Amino acid sequence: MSSQTKLIQFLETALSQAIVSMTGRDFTIALDESGSDSPPLENALIWQQSFSAPEGPSFWIAAGKDLWETLGRVTLEAAGIEEVTDEDCRSTWREILNQTVSGIASAITAEKARELAPSQGVEIDTEPPGLTWLTFSVSDPSGGKWPFKASWTIELARFGEPEPEAAPGPMARANAVSKTFDLLLEVALPIAVSFGRTSLQIREVLKLNTGSIVELDRFVSDPVEVIVNECVIARGEVVVVDGNYGVRISQLASREDRLRSGIAEAAHKGRRL
Repeated sequence: MSSQTKLIQFLETALSQAIVSMTGRDFTIALDESGSDSPPLENALIWQQSFSAPEGPSFWIAAGKDLWETLGRVTLEAAGIEEVTDEDCRSTWREILNQTVSGIASAITAEKARELAPSQGVEIDTEPPGLTWLTFSVSDPSGGKWPFKASWTIELARFGEPEPEAAPGPMARANAVSKTFDLLLEVALPIAVSFGRTSLQIREVLKLNTGSIVELDRFVSDPVEVIVNECVIARGEVVVVDGNYGVRISQLASREDRLRSGIAEAAHKGRRL
């Protein structure tokens, strides 16, 4: 179940319990899943709520006069108060909202095993821009039905969930590679220099003796190949250094060349076997 779905259930349960406890009558709360635009709310009371986390306002609920006046009158008449003003109804609705946000916070705390508490709630004049509203309805057994809408931040819905790990940046990846290479720096690799290759039949190999010349598949002017672990990594020219042969690197093989060289060598080995 997603975090959004759970928060919807927490709101429905908390508001239903608050209304029933205040009015003494059964009311049900349900999400409007038709996907239609939320209906206009006349003389709406818009409540903005903050919690101990995340920082700043994170929950909003808007109810039209038809809802907050109905619930206010039902509550106060159940308490024996006959003369009820609009301000009495608004105050009663605010108390229902206070109990609702407390119920939501308690449900999230129990779900996430991390304490969340309401901090500040205030009535505001206009809807904050950029909010995505969900439409709900309050219904009673007699058939009455009143819409309201609510909105919350993603941070509130995901309260208590672990933060997703950020992808490592270039420097982090470089450090990880460097640590890996540190383990490989002492590994010895065989290096060979290839002047060329050729194929001889067994009878021709048996005829070889001192002074025989074996013709290779490479011109004198062609660079020799530097081979590491049977893979060509570079090409260059033969030089003499302090009486020893060496190779002056003139060209480094590309990644594609190294791959093709490894495949060709593997195929050559297979033919020899």
